Amino acid sequence: MKKILALTGSNSPNSINEKLMTAALEALHSSQIKRIASTTLDVPLYSPQEEEKGLPKPIKLLFKEFAQADGFIVASPEHNGLPTAFLKNLIDWVSRIDQKFFGDKPVLLLSTSPGYNGGASNLKVLEKLLPIWGGNLTDSYSLGSFNHKFDPINNRIANEEEAAKFDGVIQNFLQILHS
Repeated sequence: MKKILALTGSNSPNSINEKLMTAALEALHSSQIKRIASTTLDVPLYSPQEEEKGLPKPIKLLFKEFAQADGFIVASPEHNGLPTAFLKNLIDWVSRIDQKFFGDKPVLLLSTSPGYNGGASNLKVLEKLLPIWGGNLTDSYSLGSFNHKFDPINNRIANEEEAAKFDGVIQNFLQILHS
């Protein structure tokens, strides 16, 4: 069975991107999933001076999970059109171990926001950088108007058209992962 690593680029305990990730993981019935609880990843802001002190233990453990995974789902919130500082910091640290930390494995990118754009701008940035990090993009999906299109009680996209698109990217990811 293929192992999927799921990571949300938010350290907020009320992250709507974490809720979108939950919906994605519930759609992956038959897969082995390792979900990284982002709120537990307490690492200092990357700098060469901090790196001289050594790699933080959570980063070493995270890199080990990356190495053991067969594929990845990353849900990234958007801050001013970019990935969050939290996600960028994790990438900065992990890339110090290996620049191609995704290991040429499939990656599905997700984002959502209360606004119409759904975090699509941040996904475009990540899509361009993913090959540098050794990631093979299977798809990206952004859900705009989260508060109107997502059912938080049932952890699913309530809008039928969006739900069909979401299911399509999940199925495409699975097909590539298992090929």
